[in-house]
Order: sequence, then structure tokens, then C-alpha cells
Amino acid sequence: MNKWRVAGLLVVAALAAVLILRSCGPAKEVKTTPAPAREVFHASKPLRIAIKADAADAAWLNRELRNLLLRGKMRLASTAMPTTAFTLQVEQKGKAQAGLTLIAPDGVVERSATIELRPDSRLATLQSFARQLPAFLQATHGSTDWMSFPGTQDADTYEDFLRSADELFASTGAGFTQPPTATQSPAFDRLEALTRKQATFTRAQALLAIAYLSLGGKDEASLTQLAESTAQRALAADAVLPDAQGALGLASLRRGEWLTAMEHFDAALALDADTLSALEGSACMQMDVGHAAAALPLAVRAVALQPGNVGANECLAYAQLAAKQDPASGRSIAAAARVQALAAILSGNIDVAQNALRNADHAPQSRDWIEPLLRAAADKHKTSDALQAITLAASDKAIDAETEILAGTALRQSEFVFNRMLRLYKQKQSVPLRILWLPQTNFLRRHARFEQVIAAEGLLPFWQEHGTPDVCAGEPGLYGCTLKKK
Repeated sequence: MNKWRVAGLLVVAALAAVLILRSCGPAKEVKTTPAPAREVFHASKPLRIAIKADAADAAWLNRELRNLLLRGKMRLASTAMPTTAFTLQVEQKGKAQAGLTLIAPDGVVERSATIELRPDSRLATLQSFARQLPAFLQATHGSTDWMSFPGTQDADTYEDFLRSADELFASTGAGFTQPPTATQSPAFDRLEALTRKQATFTRAQALLAIAYLSLGGKDEASLTQLAESTAQRALAADAVLPDAQGALGLASLRRGEWLTAMEHFDAALALDADTLSALEGSACMQMDVGHAAAALPLAVRAVALQPGNVGANECLAYAQLAAKQDPASGRSIAAAARVQALAAILSGNIDVAQNALRNADHAPQSRDWIEPLLRAAADKHKTSDALQAITLAASDKAIDAETEILAGTALRQSEFVFNRMLRLYKQKQSVPLRILWLPQTNFLRRHARFEQVIAAEGLLPFWQEHGTPDVCAGEPGLYGCTLKKK
């Protein structure tokens, strides 16, 4: 064999040996990232409640369990936070048992238990939860004795309280910013008698303040004063009353005291993010001051809690229009349908306006102003007749002042609108400022009297504290838009 060939074979063999040795060496260490630690529940974590029961039981039990958690110094999350908060799921198993499940935001069950209930009264049932929830939630940072948290130990008194709350917060309830004309209600009468009987039942006092605000009509101003004084007395005795804070916010809102109203609404929602009076009031207040983006999620939550709420649906319709969304929610509620019709008329969609008004306004006297309005929307020569019909309907109390202003806006009658607004201001009544902030109502913002209304209503101090209206982004030259936030 050629010596050179032998040498070559030896070299190849040596290289192969080196490669084999290298392949048999220690494997490279692969760095792995440890899985992130799971979030574990403790008392500082926000907690929402989900109840599996029939609608009637779920409503009262949800309210009362939230009160237990609040007074037990737990953090209450809104029911609109299904993925970012821990969930206490309560499932009724007949009358005498309930299943408790604590679920983490990632869906993992932290713990579960079955507890015994005393079904002889709703107070006894809630006391069963009060006795067993602190240990289940490991709530040791505050009082572990939750038995006094319902506010009364008398089952009949507690039942009257719950019946009143069921009526005020029912899904079909009208809410508190657009209360129906009435002089009394069962809840109103029941709570007045109850608070006279048990003066230390502060939760009932706070609910009575809300009941006063659920009634409108000619006595609305005096009822608002009663609500305010009742809420103040309740808070002086017990600071943990979100309903009382919400009532004070609504009273301030009716007087146009924007900064004070916001303080009370924020205080209520800090205690319980599902305080209906504060959600509705804050949504409508934010819309009135031109903060439509802030109003929208508040109104959505208020309508979710009380679908029949007139004021929340109306303010939701305004906020959706300001966000250039279709105001599909609340079409069966006349106040919301009128807002939708306003935007449709101003956009030239008369058919949409006609459907919205005719489908929602079923009162016989509504035809007396709706039909002239629609005719004038299609033919400007008929504007004078429409304004006369609208004014007559307002004089006959067939429509309220806000609807009168809304109809005047739909006809682009700026002088008519501002005259009515300033008249309401002089009469110390609520002015529907929310109508000024729609994309379709920029003709009102360009009017010389816009500045007069804004100044009269005292919006400038609020804007300086909390920021100018959303429309300033597209209309920087608008009155008030140059204010610097403190």
C-alpha cells in the first residue's frame, strides 16, 4: 500500500476519534425559565361575588354579601371584573346548604366548602354566611365576628329593609337621576316607619336617603333636601355607607355642585364599586361636564345592574354617541330613544329617528309633539309649527324641560335651546348640559351664548381640577379648552 495513502487513512481515523470523543462529552446545560408563581388570595386582593341561584335570591344575597365583605375590610371588585379579580362563587344547594368556591383570576379553584344555612328567615340565612365566611376567606386582618354587620338583629325589621332595597334596586327600577313623578312609594313609606322604630339602623337611613331621590315631581327639591340631611345623619354615625355617599353625590349633582358631587361618588365607589346610585350619578355628571369617555364605562355598569334605569340609559346613549358608537342600549326606554332620535335627525336620518320615537314613546299625548317634530325635521318650513307644539307640550307637562330642549336642538334652534337652559338655571333646576357634547351639536358650541351657559353653570373650576371636555381634542379653540389642569 502506498505510504501516502496509509498516512491519509491515519489522519482520517484520528479526526473521527476526536469527533466521537466530543460527541460523548457532557451535554450543554439548557437554561429554563421557571414558571411564574401563581397569584394567591389574601384579604388585600379585590374580590367579586358570583351567585348561582334564582334571580330574586341572587339579587338580595349579592347586596348583603357585599356589605359583609365591605365591613369585614375586604376589597370589593365590580361584578364587571370577571378576569382581573378573585371570585367568591356562592351556589345555593336547597334551602339549608350553600357551596362556597374561591376562584383565582386564572380560573383555578383556590378552595371550596359546603356550609349549613338556617333557612327560617333571610336574616338567619345571612347570619349563617356571616358566621362561616371569615374562616373560609381567612379574613383575619379585621374583625372575625361578622354577626352584627347586617345592621339589625330583628328579623322583621331586616325583612322590611330588604323588601325596600329589592324595590329600589330592581332591574326594572327607574333610577335616581330621572325619577318618575310620584309622591310616595311602598319602599319610601316602609323605610320611614322603620327608621323611626330603629334609629340606630344606619343602613336603613342610607337607603331612605336613596328612596327620597327615587321620587320626582313638584316635591323633588324638598325630597332632595330630605335625602341630603338623612344621608348626613347616617354617615355621622357610620362612615361605611356607600348608599349615603351616593345620595349626597346625587343631591350635589342636582344643584350643579360638580366638585362636591364627584367627591361623594368617588367615595361611594371606593367603598363598593357596584354602588348603583354612584354609578348612575357619576356617569351622568361626567357626561354633563363633557367627559364622555369617563362616563361610558360607568353608564355601562349602571345599566348592567339595573337595565330599566332611565337616567343611566339616557346618559349611556349620550356617551355612546359622543364615542361615535351606535346607541343600541335602552332603545325601549323613551329617554334613551329620544337621544338616539336627536342624533339621527341632526345627521339627516329621519327614518331612524321616526322608528326610535314611535317604538319607545307610547303615551297618547306624545303624538302631539313627535309628529310635528318629524315633519319639521324633513321640511324646515314647518319648524315654527313644531316649536309651538313642543312648547305647548312642555306647558301641559306632557314632556319635561330636558325633552323640550332636546327637541329644540333637533331642529337646530340655538336661541330656543339656550333660552330654555338659562331659564332652568335661574329656576335652580338641573340643566341638561350633556346635550352640548355630541359630535352633531357642534353648532351649539359655536354659538355666542355657549360661553354664557358654561360660565353660569360653573364648569370652569371643575375643568381646571379634573381636565377640560373631551371635545377640546378636536376643538382646541372652544371656550374653556385653554385651562391648565392644576
